[in-house]
Amino acid sequence: MRILTIGSQGMLGSELRRQYQAESKHEFIGWDRPEIDITDQSQVDKKIHQLKPDLVINCAAYNKVDKAEGDDHMLARTINGYAVGFLAMACKEINIPLVHFSSDYVFEGSNAEGYDEGSLPNPVSHYGASKLLGEQELQKNTDRFFLIRTTRLFGPPAASPDAKKSFVETLLNKARAGEEIKLVHEEQSSPTYVVDLAAAVRNFLDGEHAYGIYHRTNDGSCTWYEFGMKVFELAGLSPKVEAITSAEFPRPAARPKFSVLVSTKLPPMRRWDAALADYMKTL
Repeated sequence: MRILTIGSQGMLGSELRRQYQAESKHEFIGWDRPEIDITDQSQVDKKIHQLKPDLVINCAAYNKVDKAEGDDHMLARTINGYAVGFLAMACKEINIPLVHFSSDYVFEGSNAEGYDEGSLPNPVSHYGASKLLGEQELQKNTDRFFLIRTTRLFGPPAASPDAKKSFVETLLNKARAGEEIKLVHEEQSSPTYVVDLAAAVRNFLDGEHAYGIYHRTNDGSCTWYEFGMKVFELAGLSPKVEAITSAEFPRPAARPKFSVLVSTKLPPMRRWDAALADYMKTL
């Protein structure tokens, strides 16, 4: 099978490339911004029709949550929203499936029980609204889609130097520099190891599954403070860490207070802390 992955220089795209290229079962083709501008509909149509892949995996995304509240508002909507529709239309025209990734930020975060695949989205930020727009554009423009929601990716850095930095490395750098660290002890969600997610996506795509919405995260949940403390424990570091509220750490974009993604269609992945321990061994 010829698999085209768009956004192949980001964290998830880079890991999918590594895993697919370690096998010979499928032909992996990775495109990023130098190869395709997904916001240009005519270019999307032309390039996907020329390549004629068997499957497209879209890992491209705008993920600067706070900047999406300001000057980058329309850029976020274009990349996370309308461009997904362009990809969906191109895939429908040559009758192939599209895999697209979304976020827990499509939910408002008021449900302490978490959100399953059928929960009604209600974002509280422009970033979340842009991700919801992508979901809507996907479902409007093709029936052959796998919409995979995930959250809080960590793991090996992306190939692109412009990609968002891993929170784990940011924490370790601050601790080793002797900085005082403040971490929000709210905003409960499920950290997800990109290596586990990529493997889960590959296994999922090799199976027989109905088109639709799926949730894929590591099992369990924590706050940013709890995640940070586990990082320091595993690294053998004891920095000064202060647990604070969201109100004490103001940011332009509102965050969901509780956004655990509940999977009702697939078995759970391993716990986030076990995955984190494995990742820390590689650093």
